Amino acid sequence: MIFLTGVPGFLGTRLLRRLGRRHPGQRFALLIQPKFRAKAEKKRHDLGLAGRTELFEGDITAGPGLGLAEAQRRRLAGLVTRAYHLAAVYDLAATREVARAVNVEGTRHVLDFLEACERLDVFAYVSTAYVSGKRTGRVREDELRHDAGFKNHYERTKYEAEVLVQERRGRIPTVIYRPGIVVGDSATGETEKFDGPYFLLKVLRRLPPYTLMTRVGAGDKPVSVVPVDFVTEAMAALTEPARAGRTFHLTAPDPLTAHEMISLFLRLLGKRAVFVPVPQAVARTLVQTPMGLLLGLSPQLVDYFDVPVYYDRRRAEAALAEEGIRCPRFAEYAPQMVGFLEEHERDVRAEAMY
Repeated sequence: MIFLTGVPGFLGTRLLRRLGRRHPGQRFALLIQPKFRAKAEKKRHDLGLAGRTELFEGDITAGPGLGLAEAQRRRLAGLVTRAYHLAAVYDLAATREVARAVNVEGTRHVLDFLEACERLDVFAYVSTAYVSGKRTGRVREDELRHDAGFKNHYERTKYEAEVLVQERRGRIPTVIYRPGIVVGDSATGETEKFDGPYFLLKVLRRLPPYTLMTRVGAGDKPVSVVPVDFVTEAMAALTEPARAGRTFHLTAPDPLTAHEMISLFLRLLGKRAVFVPVPQAVARTLVQTPMGLLLGLSPQLVDYFDVPVYYDRRRAEAALAEEGIRCPRFAEYAPQMVGFLEEHERDVRAEAMY
């Protein structure tokens, strides 16, 4: 049985769909919070997996038993052969208390449960490229620990969680994934949450056809954006016992700079702008003004637009090539992002969910 946390979330649901196709004979155990049961029921029905999935109501923050009854937990531990842990607070503005409870302690509890799963062959842990925090320069896939600091509680707690995961690799066969900023499907643009680059895209839509626009710093630093279908396809394919012990950067192979990304969005929206460079600290102040709040700008997002960090993805590139998987370039799917936002802006949530 394949165990997943993170369903019915955006990433978890799409991974479940891919795993269902890749492992046609397998059944799935989905750990869900009771408040998300109705949504999880709908998702598994929509995916055609109602007969192959079993819902376990629990919570990763509820201790090593995951909020399950003892008999239920023991039964599940005896069935699990592979596991994927995606449940987390994916929110740059998360408070320290919430982020730590879910991302760190929740991960610790999942690890405690998995150590009791004697039939477990492989475990996939979803980290983030931004465990690099305030590091600059080139970051390798085999690197983690540093003292450069972090931009927010999300980064810090995902870093602390990955430390826990790496410490137990000797007892739990683990593959770690560090995605960049995950956006909608590259073919359809579909997403369930307008955050990250979508904050920027929504602001650009509200600007006049010709406008002045601030540019954070030089605008020449890379922003690693990846589509959800690439991330889930990679995780479904690469999670095998033979790859246990490896960490993969699921980041953009040729990321655009912040200036290139904004310029592309403007062209797709039929707008033109003259850019005025401002330091990062000034940009953070501007987005917290009444006008910035009215436009829906995110102060936390500013921190990601002028950072000279480069994610080495050679191990991921080699493994993905073995599986015939390619990450699309941003310019290939940006039109789908714009089109989906224009059609669904009122239908898609902006709040975090885990």
